[in-house]
Amino acid sequence: MTKNTHPNLGTDSIPRLMLSFALPAIIGLLINASYNLVDRIFIGNGIGSLGLAGITVCFPTVVLQMALGLMVGVGGSVNFAVCLGQNKIPRAERIFTNALMLITVLSVVFIVIHFLFLDFLLRLYGASPTIMPYAKTYLKITLFGAVFMMSGMTLNNFIRASGFPHVAMNTMLIGAVINTILDPIFIFVFKWGIAGAAYATIIAQICSFSWAFLFFLTSKAPYRFRKRYAVFSLKIILMICFVGTAPFMIQLSNGFMQTIINKSLIFYGGDLAVSAMGATIAVTILLFMPVVGLCEGSQPIISFNLGAKHYDRLIKIYSLMIMISTLFFIFSCTILQIYSYDIIKIFNKTDEQLIQIGAKALKTISFLYPLIGIPTATTFFLQATRCPRTAAFLALSRQLIFLVPCIMILPRYFGLKGVFYAFPSADFLGCLVSVPIALHQIKKYRKLSQTTSVSPLS
Repeated sequence: MTKNTHPNLGTDSIPRLMLSFALPAIIGLLINASYNLVDRIFIGNGIGSLGLAGITVCFPTVVLQMALGLMVGVGGSVNFAVCLGQNKIPRAERIFTNALMLITVLSVVFIVIHFLFLDFLLRLYGASPTIMPYAKTYLKITLFGAVFMMSGMTLNNFIRASGFPHVAMNTMLIGAVINTILDPIFIFVFKWGIAGAAYATIIAQICSFSWAFLFFLTSKAPYRFRKRYAVFSLKIILMICFVGTAPFMIQLSNGFMQTIINKSLIFYGGDLAVSAMGATIAVTILLFMPVVGLCEGSQPIISFNLGAKHYDRLIKIYSLMIMISTLFFIFSCTILQIYSYDIIKIFNKTDEQLIQIGAKALKTISFLYPLIGIPTATTFFLQATRCPRTAAFLALSRQLIFLVPCIMILPRYFGLKGVFYAFPSADFLGCLVSVPIALHQIKKYRKLSQTTSVSPLS
């Protein structure tokens, strides 16, 4: 790869490109998802159900960190990749530099606001008096790692867009391995309890950030932070935020949705239901990561070919994303329907009531997973083709327009089970909305492909 051309993204076999970019992203995200999974397993077994409930209540703050990191990371890297496709290298580096400065400012503001309103936010998230001490201890410590988490996510998106998916994968691998090693040492050996899990998390985040940051200081990085571009450009900031609106709103709605879920769980099932949902969330996040990795890994290829006006390749990439996503969600649904009890048992082997609630939640929530391949692939495709409003609408239609009302209505008739029934209900309605949008995108780029004279190899 040279600094001025990316012939592989515009001419290489699409399946080969998707494999080379998506596989490292999938592996990296699976590894990164182990932060939640490992924390919950060690906390559930070493501290108990209240500790598990404590980190579950903190989840909206974690989601907000991810929302800001993805807004700048995806918004910046998509525009960055389009500029590379247009061979506008100086502008690409200006976007990169502005993105790093923006996420630094946002992370500092984020930390300050959370420390000022910590108790209020935790109560808002649904923390009961018994859960509050665990949640407060965990969040107070992990907030110090927010700047590293958010900046690391931003850097990782640019590493992938620069054409180094394996480096991006290693960034997440380093953090996950360190977290997995430190968790049992801090919790079981040092007896630090939930604080130990928090310290393990921020140390891992610092290491991941350091690896990503150092990459851009090496000669291997073809694009880098330039001092001459270290001046905020309002136009570039707005452009980053515009494209990053979709992932930001998706994650923000996740945080809002989790707050509603926590309150419903407390009301209809108590602290134990929150604990069970914490385990369930960790499992479902892990199973979503291969599809998210496939779609995220495909975004630089999509954005590059959009900039190069290779519209026929966009259709092929999009079709493959839908097909593979749907097949994987069918597989995930099958696994969760058969092994839900054994999976939840990993988090706490002795609390039978926790296991029963968690198993029921897993089975119910995953019941219509085969329907969410189309909306998931379409959302990421729209982000990569710079259609953030439609992408945000599609994602929010499931998470806010459908899911939140279902969570507020169904438990009135079905109790705790109604909270779980809300998820497949929203999946069904979200799929109905996504199908016409998907068909429109295929028709749109097929028409553009027929009217352009560009005919790249595929």
